[in-house]
Amino acid sequence: MHLFFYEIIIRFLIPFALAKIFYRALINSNHLNYFSERLGFYSKQKKIFWRNKQTIWLHCVSVGETKAINNLIEVLLKKYPQIHILISHGTLTGRETILPKSSRVHRTYLPYDTNRAVKRFLSFYQPKIGLIVETELWFNLINQCELHQIPLHLINARLSINSLKKYLPFKKFINTRLLQLNSIHVRAREDANNFNSLTEAKIKIMGNIKFDSKSPKNTERKSDDLRKKLKITNQFVLVAGSTRPGEEKILIQLVRKLNCKNLILIVVPRHPERFDEVEKLFSKENLSILRKSKLGKIKKSPKYILGDTMGDLYEIYSIASLAIIGGSILNHGGQNPIEPMSLGIKTVVGPSIYNFKDMVIDAEKNQAILRFRNINELEKLLKNTIARKNRKNYIVNNAKQFIKNSSGSTSKIIELINQYF
Repeated sequence: MHLFFYEIIIRFLIPFALAKIFYRALINSNHLNYFSERLGFYSKQKKIFWRNKQTIWLHCVSVGETKAINNLIEVLLKKYPQIHILISHGTLTGRETILPKSSRVHRTYLPYDTNRAVKRFLSFYQPKIGLIVETELWFNLINQCELHQIPLHLINARLSINSLKKYLPFKKFINTRLLQLNSIHVRAREDANNFNSLTEAKIKIMGNIKFDSKSPKNTERKSDDLRKKLKITNQFVLVAGSTRPGEEKILIQLVRKLNCKNLILIVVPRHPERFDEVEKLFSKENLSILRKSKLGKIKKSPKYILGDTMGDLYEIYSIASLAIIGGSILNHGGQNPIEPMSLGIKTVVGPSIYNFKDMVIDAEKNQAILRFRNINELEKLLKNTIARKNRKNYIVNNAKQFIKNSSGSTSKIIELINQYF
Protein backbone atom coordinates (compact mmCIF):
# COMPACT_ATOMS: atom_id res chain seq x y z
CA MET A 1 0.00 0.00 0.00
CA HIS A 2 1.27 3.47 -0.92
CA LEU A 3 0.71 6.69 1.07
CA PHE A 4 -1.56 7.87 -1.76
CA PHE A 5 -4.00 5.02 -1.12
CA TYR A 6 -3.64 5.48 2.64
CA GLU A 7 -4.68 9.13 2.17
CA ILE A 8 -7.78 8.04 0.23
CA ILE A 9 -8.75 5.62 3.01
CA ILE A 10 -8.32 8.30 5.70
CA ARG A 11 -10.42 10.80 3.71
CA PHE A 12 -13.11 8.15 3.28
CA LEU A 13 -13.18 7.44 7.04
CA ILE A 14 -13.27 11.07 8.24
CA PRO A 15 -17.05 11.57 7.69
CA PHE A 16 -17.70 8.53 9.90
CA ALA A 17 -15.36 9.90 12.58
CA LEU A 18 -17.16 13.25 12.44
CA ALA A 19 -20.54 11.53 12.67
CA LYS A 20 -19.33 9.71 15.78
CA ILE A 21 -18.30 13.00 17.39
CA PHE A 22 -21.66 14.64 16.60
CA TYR A 23 -23.48 11.61 18.00
CA ARG A 24 -21.47 11.76 21.23
CA ALA A 25 -22.10 15.51 21.39
CA LEU A 26 -25.81 14.74 21.81
CA ILE A 27 -24.87 13.27 25.20
CA ASN A 28 -21.94 15.57 26.02
CA SER A 29 -21.60 18.84 24.10
CA ASN A 30 -17.93 19.11 25.15
CA HIS A 31 -17.12 16.80 22.23
CA LEU A 32 -17.63 19.82 19.95
CA ASN A 33 -15.17 22.03 21.82
CA TYR A 34 -12.03 22.94 19.83
CA PHE A 35 -13.59 21.19 16.84
CA SER A 36 -11.47 23.10 14.30
CA GLU A 37 -8.30 21.56 15.78
CA ARG A 38 -9.42 18.13 14.58
CA LEU A 39 -9.19 19.50 11.03
CA GLY A 40 -5.92 21.36 11.60
CA PHE A 41 -7.28 24.91 11.69
CA TYR A 42 -6.12 27.43 14.32
CA SER A 43 -6.78 31.06 15.21
CA LYS A 44 -4.50 33.93 14.14
CA GLN A 45 -4.03 34.93 17.78
CA LYS A 46 -2.64 31.51 18.60
CA LYS A 47 -0.36 31.70 15.58
CA ILE A 48 1.24 34.86 16.96
CA PHE A 49 1.71 33.19 20.36
CA TRP A 50 3.42 30.10 18.93
CA ARG A 51 5.80 32.02 16.69
CA ASN A 52 9.44 31.20 17.57
CA LYS A 53 8.52 29.12 20.62
CA GLN A 54 10.84 26.27 21.66
CA THR A 55 8.40 23.37 21.97
CA ILE A 56 8.47 19.75 23.09
CA TRP A 57 5.44 17.94 21.69
CA LEU A 58 3.98 14.77 23.23
CA HIS A 59 1.05 12.90 21.72
CA CYS A 60 -1.18 11.10 24.24
CA VAL A 61 -4.30 9.77 22.59
CA SER A 62 -6.40 9.17 25.72
CA VAL A 63 -6.54 8.94 29.52
CA GLY A 64 -3.94 6.26 30.26
CA GLU A 65 -1.19 7.83 28.19
CA THR A 66 -1.94 11.30 29.58
CA LYS A 67 -1.79 10.12 33.19
CA ALA A 68 1.48 8.33 32.45
CA ILE A 69 3.33 11.51 31.45
CA ASN A 70 2.40 13.65 34.49
CA ASN A 71 5.73 13.03 36.20
CA LEU A 72 7.63 13.52 32.93
CA ILE A 73 5.98 16.93 32.42
CA GLU A 74 6.93 18.05 35.93
CA VAL A 75 10.55 17.05 35.30
CA LEU A 76 10.60 18.84 31.93
CA LEU A 77 9.16 22.04 33.41
CA LYS A 78 11.95 22.15 36.00
CA LYS A 79 14.76 21.14 33.66
CA TYR A 80 13.85 23.46 30.77
CA PRO A 81 12.41 26.72 32.23
CA GLN A 82 12.14 28.39 28.79
CA ILE A 83 10.55 25.48 26.95
CA HIS A 84 6.84 25.10 26.16
CA ILE A 85 5.20 21.67 26.25
CA LEU A 86 2.44 20.79 23.81
CA ILE A 87 0.22 17.78 24.56
CA SER A 88 -1.94 16.52 21.70
CA HIS A 89 -4.89 14.18 22.21
CA GLY A 90 -7.28 12.07 20.19
CA THR A 91 -10.16 11.86 22.68
CA LEU A 92 -12.16 14.19 24.90
CA THR A 93 -11.38 12.10 27.99
CA GLY A 94 -7.67 12.42 27.24
CA ARG A 95 -7.97 16.17 26.88
CA GLU A 96 -9.92 16.46 30.16
CA THR A 97 -7.39 14.38 32.13
CA ILE A 98 -5.63 16.51 34.74
CA LEU A 99 -2.07 17.64 33.96
CA PRO A 100 0.43 19.70 35.99
CA LYS A 101 -0.69 23.34 36.02
CA SER A 102 1.64 25.68 34.16
CA SER A 103 1.37 28.49 31.63
CA ARG A 104 3.92 26.53 29.59
CA VAL A 105 1.77 23.40 29.25
CA HIS A 106 -0.66 23.53 26.33
CA ARG A 107 -3.20 21.12 24.87
CA THR A 108 -4.67 20.49 21.45
CA TYR A 109 -6.36 17.78 19.42
CA LEU A 110 -4.18 15.98 16.91
CA PRO A 111 -5.85 16.56 13.53
CA TYR A 112 -7.16 13.75 11.38
CA ASP A 113 -4.29 12.17 9.49
CA THR A 114 -4.64 13.84 6.09
CA ASN A 115 -1.60 15.40 4.48
CA ARG A 116 -2.98 18.94 4.54
CA ALA A 117 -4.23 18.83 8.14
CA VAL A 118 -0.95 17.38 9.41
CA LYS A 119 1.07 19.98 7.47
CA ARG A 120 -0.98 22.76 9.07
CA PHE A 121 -0.47 21.24 12.53
CA LEU A 122 3.31 20.94 12.18
CA SER A 123 3.73 24.34 10.50
CA PHE A 124 1.63 26.01 13.21
CA TYR A 125 3.34 24.58 16.31
CA GLN A 126 6.79 23.86 14.82
CA PRO A 127 7.89 21.50 17.62
CA LYS A 128 11.59 20.88 18.07
CA ILE A 129 10.93 17.22 18.94
CA GLY A 130 7.88 14.95 18.93
CA LEU A 131 7.22 12.00 21.24
CA ILE A 132 4.35 9.60 20.56
CA VAL A 133 3.37 7.85 23.79
CA GLU A 134 2.51 4.15 23.35
CA THR A 135 1.47 3.07 19.84
CA GLU A 136 -0.63 5.68 18.07
CA LEU A 137 0.62 5.25 14.51
CA TRP A 138 -0.50 7.82 11.94
CA PHE A 139 1.49 7.36 8.78
CA ASN A 140 1.00 10.78 7.16
CA LEU A 141 2.08 12.32 10.46
CA ILE A 142 5.24 10.20 10.53
CA ASN A 143 6.03 11.05 6.91
CA GLN A 144 5.40 14.78 7.32
CA CYS A 145 7.58 14.95 10.45
CA GLU A 146 10.45 13.58 8.39
CA LEU A 147 9.75 16.07 5.57
CA HIS A 148 9.59 18.95 8.08
CA GLN A 149 12.81 17.66 9.73
CA ILE A 150 11.08 17.24 13.09
CA PRO A 151 12.60 14.35 15.09
CA LEU A 152 9.83 11.91 16.01
CA HIS A 153 10.26 9.17 18.62
CA LEU A 154 7.92 6.40 19.73
CA ILE A 155 8.15 5.93 23.51
CA ASN A 156 6.54 3.51 25.95
CA ALA A 157 5.49 1.63 22.84
CA ARG A 158 3.44 -1.53 23.09
CA LEU A 159 2.34 -4.02 20.48
CA SER A 160 0.19 -6.98 21.46
CA ILE A 161 0.10 -10.19 19.46
CA ASN A 162 -3.47 -9.36 18.38
CA SER A 163 -2.40 -5.97 17.01
CA LEU A 164 0.60 -7.56 15.32
CA LYS A 165 -1.67 -9.97 13.43
CA LYS A 166 -3.74 -7.03 12.15
CA TYR A 167 -0.62 -5.16 10.99
CA LEU A 168 1.21 -8.07 9.32
CA PRO A 169 -0.76 -8.00 6.02
CA PHE A 170 0.57 -4.44 5.57
CA LYS A 171 4.08 -5.21 6.83
CA LYS A 172 5.96 -3.70 3.87
CA PHE A 173 4.09 -0.40 4.09
CA ILE A 174 4.30 -0.17 7.89
CA ASN A 175 7.99 -1.10 7.94
CA THR A 176 8.74 1.77 5.55
CA ARG A 177 6.92 4.22 7.80
CA LEU A 178 8.45 2.94 11.05
CA LEU A 179 11.92 3.31 9.54
CA GLN A 180 11.13 7.04 9.24
CA LEU A 181 10.90 7.34 13.03
CA ASN A 182 14.07 8.51 14.79
CA SER A 183 13.75 5.78 17.41
CA ILE A 184 11.34 3.22 18.87
CA HIS A 185 11.43 2.54 22.62
CA VAL A 186 9.19 -0.25 23.90
CA ARG A 187 7.96 -1.19 27.36
CA ALA A 188 9.01 -4.84 27.55
CA ARG A 189 10.61 -7.82 25.80
CA GLU A 190 7.33 -9.12 24.33
CA ASP A 191 6.67 -5.72 22.72
CA ALA A 192 10.20 -5.75 21.27
CA ASN A 193 9.68 -9.23 19.81
CA ASN A 194 6.40 -8.18 18.20
CA PHE A 195 7.91 -5.01 16.71
CA ASN A 196 10.85 -7.03 15.37
CA SER A 197 8.32 -9.20 13.51
CA LEU A 198 6.93 -6.07 11.87
CA THR A 199 9.89 -3.82 11.10
CA GLU A 200 13.61 -3.67 10.40
CA ALA A 201 13.87 -0.58 12.62
CA LYS A 202 16.07 -0.89 15.71
CA ILE A 203 13.95 -1.53 18.81
CA LYS A 204 15.11 -0.49 22.29
CA ILE A 205 13.58 -1.62 25.59
CA MET A 206 13.08 1.41 27.82
CA GLY A 207 10.68 0.03 30.43
CA ASN A 208 7.20 1.29 31.27
CA ILE A 209 6.85 4.98 32.13
CA LYS A 210 3.69 4.16 34.10
CA PHE A 211 5.90 2.78 36.87
CA ASP A 212 7.10 6.37 37.40
CA SER A 213 3.55 7.69 37.84
CA LYS A 214 2.78 9.45 41.11
CA SER A 215 -0.56 9.97 42.78
CA PRO A 216 -1.83 13.58 42.84
CA LYS A 217 -0.51 15.56 45.81
CA ASN A 218 -3.94 15.95 47.41
CA THR A 219 -4.95 12.28 47.08
CA GLU A 220 -4.70 11.48 50.79
CA ARG A 221 -6.79 14.47 51.84
CA LYS A 222 -9.43 13.81 49.19
CA SER A 223 -9.67 10.12 50.07
CA ASP A 224 -10.10 10.97 53.77
CA ASP A 225 -12.89 13.39 52.86
CA LEU A 226 -14.53 10.75 50.67
CA ARG A 227 -14.45 8.19 53.50
CA LYS A 228 -16.19 10.64 55.81
CA LYS A 229 -18.82 11.61 53.25
CA LEU A 230 -19.59 7.95 52.50
CA LYS A 231 -19.53 7.11 56.24
CA ILE A 232 -17.00 4.34 55.69
CA THR A 233 -15.49 3.05 58.93
CA ASN A 234 -14.78 -0.68 59.06
CA GLN A 235 -16.62 -1.84 55.93
CA PHE A 236 -14.94 -3.93 53.24
CA VAL A 237 -14.70 -1.68 50.16
CA LEU A 238 -14.37 -3.44 46.82
CA VAL A 239 -13.36 -1.05 44.02
CA ALA A 240 -13.62 -2.18 40.40
CA GLY A 241 -11.71 0.41 38.36
CA SER A 242 -12.03 1.03 34.61
CA THR A 243 -14.74 -1.60 34.08
CA ARG A 244 -15.90 -2.54 30.60
CA PRO A 245 -19.30 -3.69 29.22
CA GLY A 246 -20.58 -6.87 30.85
CA GLU A 247 -18.26 -6.72 33.85
CA GLU A 248 -20.57 -4.72 36.11
CA LYS A 249 -23.29 -7.37 35.84
CA ILE A 250 -20.81 -10.09 36.82
CA LEU A 251 -19.80 -8.06 39.87
CA ILE A 252 -23.44 -7.52 40.88
CA GLN A 253 -24.07 -11.27 40.74
CA LEU A 254 -20.89 -11.93 42.70
CA VAL A 255 -21.74 -9.46 45.48
CA ARG A 256 -25.22 -10.94 45.77
CA LYS A 257 -23.75 -14.43 46.02
CA LEU A 258 -21.29 -13.36 48.73
CA ASN A 259 -24.19 -11.91 50.75
CA CYS A 260 -21.84 -9.86 52.93
CA LYS A 261 -23.65 -7.02 54.73
CA ASN A 262 -20.39 -5.22 55.43
CA LEU A 263 -19.32 -5.08 51.76
CA ILE A 264 -19.47 -1.92 49.62
CA LEU A 265 -19.02 -2.13 45.84
CA ILE A 266 -17.70 0.89 43.92
CA VAL A 267 -17.63 0.59 40.13
CA VAL A 268 -15.77 3.09 37.94
CA PRO A 269 -16.53 2.53 34.23
CA ARG A 270 -13.63 3.01 31.84
CA HIS A 271 -15.58 5.36 29.54
CA PRO A 272 -17.71 8.30 30.78
CA GLU A 273 -20.36 7.70 28.12
CA ARG A 274 -21.25 4.49 29.98
CA PHE A 275 -22.07 6.17 33.32
CA ASP A 276 -25.81 6.38 32.57
CA GLU A 277 -25.81 2.88 31.10
CA VAL A 278 -24.29 1.40 34.27
CA GLU A 279 -26.73 3.31 36.49
CA LYS A 280 -29.63 1.87 34.45
CA LEU A 281 -28.15 -1.63 34.81
CA PHE A 282 -28.27 -1.38 38.61
CA SER A 283 -31.79 0.02 38.43
CA LYS A 284 -32.84 -2.89 36.22
CA GLU A 285 -31.43 -5.25 38.87
CA ASN A 286 -33.58 -3.41 41.48
CA LEU A 287 -30.48 -2.04 43.18
CA SER A 288 -29.99 1.51 44.38
CA ILE A 289 -26.63 3.00 43.35
CA LEU A 290 -25.27 6.37 44.46
CA ARG A 291 -23.48 8.46 41.84
CA LYS A 292 -20.36 10.09 43.28
CA SER A 293 -21.14 13.27 41.35
CA LYS A 294 -24.41 13.57 43.31
CA LEU A 295 -22.93 12.77 46.71
CA GLY A 296 -24.41 14.99 49.41
CA LYS A 297 -25.24 14.38 53.05
CA ILE A 298 -26.22 10.75 53.62
CA LYS A 299 -27.42 8.92 56.74
CA LYS A 300 -25.61 5.63 56.13
CA SER A 301 -23.12 4.10 53.73
CA PRO A 302 -24.59 3.04 50.38
CA LYS A 303 -24.11 -0.56 49.26
CA TYR A 304 -23.33 0.42 45.66
CA ILE A 305 -21.50 3.51 44.40
CA LEU A 306 -20.88 4.68 40.83
CA GLY A 307 -17.60 6.54 40.30
CA ASP A 308 -18.74 9.01 37.65
CA THR A 309 -16.28 11.88 38.14
CA MET A 310 -13.24 12.33 35.90
CA GLY A 311 -9.71 12.25 37.31
CA ASP A 312 -10.66 10.75 40.69
CA LEU A 313 -9.58 7.13 40.28
CA TYR A 314 -6.58 7.51 42.62
CA GLU A 315 -8.88 9.00 45.26
CA ILE A 316 -11.37 6.14 44.90
CA TYR A 317 -8.70 3.43 44.88
CA SER A 318 -7.30 4.93 48.09
CA ILE A 319 -10.39 3.94 50.09
CA ALA A 320 -10.40 0.36 48.77
CA SER A 321 -9.86 -2.77 50.82
CA LEU A 322 -9.34 -4.60 47.53
CA ALA A 323 -9.07 -3.33 43.94
CA ILE A 324 -10.17 -5.32 40.90
CA ILE A 325 -8.71 -4.20 37.57
CA GLY A 326 -11.47 -3.63 35.03
CA GLY A 327 -11.15 -4.95 31.51
CA SER A 328 -9.52 -8.11 32.86
CA ILE A 329 -12.70 -9.94 33.95
CA LEU A 330 -13.93 -10.29 30.36
CA ASN A 331 -11.78 -10.28 27.23
CA HIS A 332 -10.82 -6.59 27.06
CA GLY A 333 -7.10 -6.94 27.83
CA GLY A 334 -7.13 -5.30 31.25
CA GLN A 335 -6.05 -1.85 32.43
CA ASN A 336 -3.07 -0.41 34.28
CA PRO A 337 -2.76 -2.06 37.75
CA ILE A 338 0.00 0.27 38.97
CA GLU A 339 -2.34 2.94 40.38
CA PRO A 340 -3.86 0.84 43.20
CA MET A 341 -0.61 -1.10 43.75
CA SER A 342 1.35 2.13 44.29
CA LEU A 343 -1.22 3.26 46.88
CA GLY A 344 -0.69 0.16 49.01
CA ILE A 345 -3.99 -1.42 47.97
CA LYS A 346 -4.15 -5.17 47.47
CA THR A 347 -4.82 -5.58 43.75
CA VAL A 348 -6.51 -8.37 41.80
CA VAL A 349 -6.46 -8.94 38.05
CA GLY A 350 -8.49 -11.39 35.97
CA PRO A 351 -7.74 -13.73 33.06
CA SER A 352 -7.59 -11.08 30.30
CA ILE A 353 -4.27 -9.22 30.56
CA TYR A 354 -2.97 -8.83 27.00
CA ASN A 355 -2.69 -5.00 27.27
CA PHE A 356 -0.33 -5.32 30.26
CA LYS A 357 0.82 -8.92 29.94
CA ASP A 358 4.52 -8.56 30.81
CA MET A 359 3.77 -6.22 33.70
CA VAL A 360 1.15 -8.53 35.26
CA ILE A 361 3.23 -11.68 34.78
CA ASP A 362 6.28 -10.03 36.37
CA ALA A 363 4.16 -8.71 39.24
CA GLU A 364 2.69 -12.17 39.79
CA LYS A 365 6.18 -13.74 39.81
CA ASN A 366 7.17 -11.21 42.47
CA GLN A 367 3.99 -11.97 44.47
CA ALA A 368 2.97 -8.34 44.06
CA ILE A 369 -0.49 -8.94 42.58
CA LEU A 370 -3.26 -11.54 42.84
CA ARG A 371 -4.73 -13.36 39.83
CA PHE A 372 -7.97 -15.19 39.21
CA ARG A 373 -8.70 -17.30 36.13
CA ASN A 374 -12.49 -17.49 36.48
CA ILE A 375 -15.34 -16.12 38.58
CA ASN A 376 -15.26 -19.07 41.00
CA GLU A 377 -11.63 -18.26 41.82
CA LEU A 378 -12.55 -14.60 42.33
CA GLU A 379 -15.36 -15.59 44.69
CA LYS A 380 -13.00 -17.73 46.79
CA LEU A 381 -10.39 -14.97 46.79
CA LEU A 382 -12.92 -12.40 47.99
CA LYS A 383 -14.24 -14.66 50.75
CA ASN A 384 -10.71 -15.26 51.99
CA THR A 385 -9.75 -11.57 51.79
CA ILE A 386 -12.91 -10.38 53.58
CA ALA A 387 -12.29 -12.88 56.38
CA ARG A 388 -8.73 -11.53 56.78
CA LYS A 389 -9.51 -7.85 56.13
CA ASN A 390 -7.48 -6.44 59.02
CA ARG A 391 -4.44 -8.67 58.52
CA LYS A 392 -1.36 -7.06 56.96
CA ASN A 393 -0.49 -8.71 53.69
CA TYR A 394 2.91 -9.30 52.13
CA ILE A 395 1.33 -8.63 48.70
CA VAL A 396 1.17 -4.90 49.46
CA ASN A 397 4.83 -4.67 50.50
CA ASN A 398 5.92 -6.73 47.50
CA ALA A 399 3.94 -4.44 45.19
CA LYS A 400 5.68 -1.31 46.45
CA GLN A 401 9.10 -2.94 46.03
CA PHE A 402 8.17 -4.23 42.56
CA ILE A 403 7.19 -0.72 41.42
CA LYS A 404 10.37 0.76 42.89
CA ASN A 405 12.54 -1.81 41.08
CA SER A 406 10.72 -1.25 37.77
CA SER A 407 10.80 2.56 37.68
CA GLY A 408 13.32 4.74 35.83
CA SER A 409 11.89 5.22 32.31
CA THR A 410 11.41 8.96 32.81
CA SER A 411 15.15 9.56 33.22
CA LYS A 412 15.79 7.65 29.97
CA ILE A 413 13.27 9.84 28.11
CA ILE A 414 14.97 12.95 29.50
CA GLU A 415 18.29 11.67 28.13
CA LEU A 416 16.61 11.26 24.74
CA ILE A 417 15.23 14.82 24.80
CA ASN A 418 18.59 16.24 25.95
CA GLN A 419 19.99 15.58 22.47
CA TYR A 420 17.92 18.45 21.09
CA PHE A 421 18.42 21.15 23.74
